[in-house]
Amino acid sequence: MTPPRQPAPHAATDARSAHGRPPPTSPATRRLRWLALSAWAAGVLAYGLTVLRTGNTPLDVLVLLVGFLREHPLGLLAYLLAYALRPLLLFPATLLTVGAGLLYGPLLGVGLVIVGANASATVAFLLGRTLGAELAGRALDHPRLLGMTRRLRANAFEAVLTLRFLFTPYDALNYLAGTLRLPLKPFVLATAIGSLPGTLVFVLFGAGLGNVRALEGGQLPTPDAPLLIASATLFVASLLLARAWRLREARRAGCEAQRSTDEARRAGPETQAPELEARPDATTLETLEAP
Repeated sequence: MTPPRQPAPHAATDARSAHGRPPPTSPATRRLRWLALSAWAAGVLAYGLTVLRTGNTPLDVLVLLVGFLREHPLGLLAYLLAYALRPLLLFPATLLTVGAGLLYGPLLGVGLVIVGANASATVAFLLGRTLGAELAGRALDHPRLLGMTRRLRANAFEAVLTLRFLFTPYDALNYLAGTLRLPLKPFVLATAIGSLPGTLVFVLFGAGLGNVRALEGGQLPTPDAPLLIASATLFVASLLLARAWRLREARRAGCEAQRSTDEARRAGPETQAPELEARPDATTLETLEAP
């Protein structure tokens, strides 16, 4: 009787040294960390020098920044540039998306975020394509990623669109797609479509916080109740849509795994390997189904 196959060792376990310590950080990772820290340090230094030279309070500096972004001819370009370079600075996309609604209103804000978010995703994608193998190491061998990576390689547009609808961490998917060297065009198109529900939710929330011009008078903006209600409604609808999509994908993966199992059984015991190969897809989507 053939002994049962032993599961492959966990990638994280393999990656550890004989002393149980994690592997040393790669040079590319260290360079990116230093770049992000240097950018943040430069920003803090610039802020400190501005306060010391002008005597402005933090609120005064915020008012000046808001005025520049809203009224200066280069304000829109500065916002888009900040959004595009956000992955390099480790700055959260949610704050920039809410800020677009607060600064520019719902209509212009949505348009700016669509452009900025796709530029940001492209930067992270290209970074993953350039340094992905070094940054990821053996993480791509993790059993929970095998099914996802196979689907991304098989149909980039459909897989990226599905993962965007499932609210997969934004930058993680960007880096993964670049590391796998997916074609850029379907990745960007699927990102633009799949990110639209989240964009609408957060831009409307920012616009609903009120008119930012109130800061110039030392007052807080007055919230716009209809916009906040619209944002909350879209948020709930997005969660329900994501839940329905997870269930659909889980059922689809289960059917595919069962079909592969049935085909392997009909073909005979000598071709049982495909059954084992089909399992990660179901495992991956069961993981996505978890709240």
